[in-house]
Amino acid sequence: MAKHSAQPKIETTEVVSPLRIVPTQPSALPQLKEGLSKTQIADMADAAVSNVLEDGTVFGVAEALATMEEFVKAVRKDERYIQFLRDELAKHHGRLITSSGAKIEMCEAGVTYDYSGNAEWRELEAERFEIERRKKTIEEKLRIIAPGRISVDPETGEVLEGAQKTSKSTYRITLAR
Repeated sequence: MAKHSAQPKIETTEVVSPLRIVPTQPSALPQLKEGLSKTQIADMADAAVSNVLEDGTVFGVAEALATMEEFVKAVRKDERYIQFLRDELAKHHGRLITSSGAKIEMCEAGVTYDYSGNAEWRELEAERFEIERRKKTIEEKLRIIAPGRISVDPETGEVLEGAQKTSKSTYRITLAR
C-alpha cells in the first residue's frame, strides 16, 4: 500500500441532530464534503486505518462504521428517496455525471423471469430440488464427523470422512435498536 504524505485534517465541530446540538470529538474518520473517486476513497480509508492504529480508537470507529452502514442502507432503500432520485434523473435524460466523475443512472434491477410455464424447465427444476435435498443430507452426515476422521455409515456400510472446515476470524457489531 502506498504511504500517504498528507493525513486528512480532523476537526472538532458541532453537529445539529434532530434532538439537540452535539459537539463532535476529534475522530480517526474523515469528514466527507464532496464526491470522491474510488482511488481517493481507498487513500482516505488507508489513512483512517492508520489513524486508528495510532490513536487506538478502534471501538468507537467500529461502531461509527456500523452506524454509517445502517444509515446508508436505510436511505438507499427508502422508496421516497429512490423515486425522487429517479424523477431528478429523468430531467437529465436518465443519466448524470457529477463533478467528481460519479455516474448516476436509471436502471432496472432485480429482474426476474417465471419459467414455470415450460414443462421441460419444471422437470429439470424438480430434479435439481431432489439433488439439492440429497446433497444436504450427505453434508449433514459429514458435518457431524470430526474433520479428517473416518466413520462408517451403519445403514449403508459406506466409509465417510469428516469434511474439512475453514473459517475467517472477524468481528460482529450489533447496534442498539
